[in-house]
Amino acid sequence: MRLPSFEHLEPRSLEEALGFLAKHKEQAKIIAGGTELLVCMKHGLLAPAYLVNLKAVRELDFVSEDDGGLRIGALTRLSTLSETPAVRERFPVVAQAAEMVAAPPLQAMGTVAGNLCLNTRCFYYNQSSFWRQARGACYKTGGDRCHVVKGGKRCLATYQGDIAPALIALGATLRMVSNGSEREIPLAELYTGKGRRPLALEPDEIVAEVRVPAPFDGMAGDYQKLRLRGSMDFPLAGAAAVLSRNGSGVCSRARVALTAVGTGPLVVEEATQLLEGQQVTEDLVAQAAEAAYEAARPASNVGSDASYRRKMVRVLTRRAILNAWRKE
Repeated sequence: MRLPSFEHLEPRSLEEALGFLAKHKEQAKIIAGGTELLVCMKHGLLAPAYLVNLKAVRELDFVSEDDGGLRIGALTRLSTLSETPAVRERFPVVAQAAEMVAAPPLQAMGTVAGNLCLNTRCFYYNQSSFWRQARGACYKTGGDRCHVVKGGKRCLATYQGDIAPALIALGATLRMVSNGSEREIPLAELYTGKGRRPLALEPDEIVAEVRVPAPFDGMAGDYQKLRLRGSMDFPLAGAAAVLSRNGSGVCSRARVALTAVGTGPLVVEEATQLLEGQQVTEDLVAQAAEAAYEAARPASNVGSDASYRRKMVRVLTRRAILNAWRKE
């Protein structure tokens, strides 16, 4: 499979990159690591006229401590993220999730913003154009049907990023910039929950950095991932849990976020309500895991049966909560 024709643009600054995007808008795509974009282009899923390569925009490649929290540049490599002492020591759940992305060679290429901005995936979508010709166009390719659910009224393509649930559980925000303006939003608001258009990102907008607030006292986290192979694969389901314990041994803060069980990352609000203000016991953890099971809505479109993946959400959530609680 060959790449379609495109013009390669290589800005030397963020300002220049934003100028390219403002000029070309929907005709342009951002490329950094390229581990997802180039594959999609070879499959004929995308055919941008311009690729805006951010590799030389060094101002987007950094990890720094800020008021007790972290600032992570969009171009930070996943391998750098997992190896940075400030991340490993103070936000180990982020390093843990980064180490579970694909395999080491891809971690050395893939970027933080690239992993956060992954397109949703589906067995019927992530195929070559030749393969897809045997079926009618689905919702995600501009058609009028879903090949996963007969008679389905919307796209069920699945979000399968690894680091998003860990960062969402930590309360991370994003700094988004466009030509002449910028905004900051909670990371969870980046995801629309719509399989066809999963990101609330404008065509001329760039995710510039991730901001992680200072950790709470007694805070610890854990990320659990289900995949077919112990390396390489996207998650079939994933659960991140971040908990804080006060001096009395009571859970003062709890966040549970899931991945690969819907069209975007899923925050399990019921788990927060169950755990906060309580002594964490096996029974309480089982209830929180059951709440995650009830909230998950996977589809059979990413290489494994939906009912199995949903049952495994219960297992992964229980493990993540218990591990986080025992780490403090």
